[in-house]
Amino acid sequence: MSSGPLDAVGDVGGPVREGADAPKQASFFIGARARTMLLNPNRVVTIFWAGGLVAVVAVLPLGHWPRHSFLALVVIAGACAAAAVIRFAAGMRLPHWTLHIDVGVATVVASVLTAVGLSDHVDFADLYVWVGLFAALYFRPFAVLAYVGGIGAAYAVTLALGPEDANPVAAWLAVFGTVAVATAVLFGVVSVLRSAAHTDPLTGLANRRSWDERFDEELERSRRTGQGLSVAMIDLDGFKTVNDRDGHEAGDRVLEELASAWQAVLRSGGDFLARLGGDEFGLLAPGSDATGIRRLIKRLGEVLPAGVVASIGVVTWDGTENASDLLRRADQAMYETKLRHRREGGRHPA
Repeated sequence: MSSGPLDAVGDVGGPVREGADAPKQASFFIGARARTMLLNPNRVVTIFWAGGLVAVVAVLPLGHWPRHSFLALVVIAGACAAAAVIRFAAGMRLPHWTLHIDVGVATVVASVLTAVGLSDHVDFADLYVWVGLFAALYFRPFAVLAYVGGIGAAYAVTLALGPEDANPVAAWLAVFGTVAVATAVLFGVVSVLRSAAHTDPLTGLANRRSWDERFDEELERSRRTGQGLSVAMIDLDGFKTVNDRDGHEAGDRVLEELASAWQAVLRSGGDFLARLGGDEFGLLAPGSDATGIRRLIKRLGEVLPAGVVASIGVVTWDGTENASDLLRRADQAMYETKLRHRREGGRHPA
């Protein structure tokens, strides 16, 4: 799964004021709480296991279960309770890959429950939907497809080997179709939200959150492989004047034009450009040394829109410094360039 956490939620624990603002504050409180929960897959999987426990316990008094079916339900209820307790107590200390174990076990549990339920006309097959939805929330596309396919295969085996169903083909199509559609819809929504959370809506470039994540990844890769890493911090000179003189719409068009021109000269699949906020940009150039990054910066300068001047500070990782020190050097280099431009009357060096 590839998703970094969203920005920390602000102070949502204070009392809700009465009056016209109360509904808005209550809505924010509930939404923030829900977002915080969804960002923690260990909490969600705990709730899912607890939900499975409730589903099993709720049907125990509803039917005249054969002895072996009743014992199977009790064992499964115990397993769901144990899984919920383990996830609640130790989930944060367990690695992310262990969530795949939960999904695999949950698929088996849903299959066993479905087979048991068929003997007493209780339909547990809807539990497969829970498995698909959890996969859509936290796993990558290939894993989601694999789990949806696994659910379809598991249900087919259950119908083939379990108690006889009046119309197994129709049952399989109904359940598998529900799982596939619900999972696809949720995965699509999550993908859109994940993209929006990492993309600047004006320029289409990566945003600050995405920059922070990618910066850490590239620095760690450079530590591991020994390859070079160069960083450029970019600030547009006098951009506030453009907004004040021509309006914010004109300023937005300049930023869009600038982003498009810069993306055209970057190395595809290598260089990483982000809008850090306002008229500030950052550029990562993995594998580039001091000479390589200066050549790249020269190309960026050559495609600047008319009348736009950029102060650019470039640095190359020295092989030992941490992320904060490297960014501090890049910011300082950019600031020195900006001071030089001011002394030169805004002239951009060739």
